[in-house]
Amino acid sequence: MTEETNQRQDAYGGSTENRVRLTARVLEAIRQAVGPEFVVGVRISQGKVNDFDHKWRNGEADARIIFEALAAAKADYIHTTEYKAYLPAFAGGGPTLAALAKTYGGLPVIANGKLGEPERAERMLAEGDADLVAIGTSALVNPDWPRKVKAGLPLAPFDHAFLHPIATIREEECALSS
Repeated sequence: MTEETNQRQDAYGGSTENRVRLTARVLEAIRQAVGPEFVVGVRISQGKVNDFDHKWRNGEADARIIFEALAAAKADYIHTTEYKAYLPAFAGGGPTLAALAKTYGGLPVIANGKLGEPERAERMLAEGDADLVAIGTSALVNPDWPRKVKAGLPLAPFDHAFLHPIATIREEECALSS
């Protein structure tokens, strides 16, 4: 949905309204196919795989357009993910992306992004920024995360080495597949 990536010149490119259109139409098609009783959500981030710090160019104005469009497309919830979900969505302070999703989407919101520290997760919930928090890497290295938190036990920090060798592609493997 970013201007930098989406170079389309048709109804799905250009303005923020156009760039969110494809996602909204997919949500509408899913809702039509599964009916009103099936829970349908959408996960969205302004960050990119190659740029965790990327922000929507028009800040909160873009957030409003995007989250209103997702709600209008009949999503049941919005799952926001940011590199650090507990920080303001845009430079200069202000609400988190999850809080903006709640404000403009009017739907339940799941927040994700470095919320493995219980205090951060609890603060997002207590302040009403999110209805649920998702814990990714912290749960990978602490499969018993809820038990440890409840008991006040220390949490193992995430180390990317935890993923090796599963997530490691060696140069010789790349050469073999070409």
